[in-house]
Amino acid sequence: MYKSIAISGQIAAGSSTAAKALAERLNLEYHSAGDFFRQYMLQHNIPLYDKSQIPDELDRKIDRKLIQLADHGGAVIDADYIGYFTRNMLHVLKVLLTCNEEEKIRRAVSRVHTHKETAEEVNKRQEELYKKFHKIYSAEDYLNPKFFDLVIDTTRTGPEKVVEQILKKFRGN
Repeated sequence: MYKSIAISGQIAAGSSTAAKALAERLNLEYHSAGDFFRQYMLQHNIPLYDKSQIPDELDRKIDRKLIQLADHGGAVIDADYIGYFTRNMLHVLKVLLTCNEEEKIRRAVSRVHTHKETAEEVNKRQEELYKKFHKIYSAEDYLNPKFFDLVIDTTRTGPEKVVEQILKKFRGN
């Protein structure tokens, strides 16, 4: 039986949307790596679009905290690397959301609540995530489907259907 949900995904695949909805529907705590990073960046006057200024040790610290929260149970964790880090935790449902390139770019550039990104910036940001993960952890691809219990392509699947698929798996149906 699952006690927590760990959601990872490509940029704009819908992981934050799904994670927030799941936490609300299941009455679980919601934790987001992005929220922790944004808080740090605001406190240190770092532009929100310039994550290169985040120290590697902060990444490690946030990752450790999120791993503990997932392991403890009762949480939905939304983080890029969380599926990889919880890969051996049988009580954590690990979900990977994917999306084709065209739709990913369309979603990312149309976001109204964030820095307006170009397609090039979205791709660069995804590449920087891969590079930083490898630099810090010297590990393989953190979005490899083999680390996940459930993989959902969100290209043509709306948020509600994504949430329903995850709920079904979480509840063991």
